[in-house]
Amino acid sequence: MNRVKAFSSVIVGLAVFSVASTFAAHHEEAAASPWKYSLSIESETRDLNGFLADSKKFADSGVLAKRGASMTVYQINAGGHSGANVMTEFYYPNADAMPSPDVMVASQAHIDTFGTNPRDDDNVRATFYQNIHFVAPGEPSQYRVYIGYSVKATNSDYVSQIKEIMSDFATGNEAYGINEVIAGGLNGETHLVWWGYDSQASLMEDLERTRARYDEVVARLTASREILRTAVVTSILNSATPE
Repeated sequence: MNRVKAFSSVIVGLAVFSVASTFAAHHEEAAASPWKYSLSIESETRDLNGFLADSKKFADSGVLAKRGASMTVYQINAGGHSGANVMTEFYYPNADAMPSPDVMVASQAHIDTFGTNPRDDDNVRATFYQNIHFVAPGEPSQYRVYIGYSVKATNSDYVSQIKEIMSDFATGNEAYGINEVIAGGLNGETHLVWWGYDSQASLMEDLERTRARYDEVVARLTASREILRTAVVTSILNSATPE
């Protein structure tokens, strides 16, 4: 399935735990997310450099900024679905920032990037999310590496439980949040729970530091959710990152 088919079908049919170290970080308040909705598209490309050049050209065209939307391109380091090695996420601060039904035929930037682009091979997953929880101390742009857990919630208390756990484990040096699936999803996915770091080293250090508590968390949430997939991604097109 080519990129325009996956992109268009989703448009028509409507993208680790840390021990708390200080009292202030332990009580980190959720902030207003810079985006409310996101469209996450995983793809497989055999020309990553060309893919990035085309994506940057599209981001710099101004068609997204005109309606207050933005995008980021990530390299999938681990856990890509069906061989996907790159993920493009489009961010919308509100419903008015969504594209029009005619965007794929009226916008030359869209046509050039998604309609006739030979660099893109297959889109293997596309999901619309709504962000329902967002914490990012400092500047959002400082977070380059993300670990995400695709979850199928089986208990109505899951969201409140995971919010409490994330707050308890956060140190104030990482971003974290919860996205709720609107459409798409992976094998019944209902939520994406994610943590953001400045590097893969920081991510791995947190995994090492919190290993002793991991089994405790797993046991606590066993009746509330099923983890469908874990993925690690790194942002590689920073010029298109939301401000």
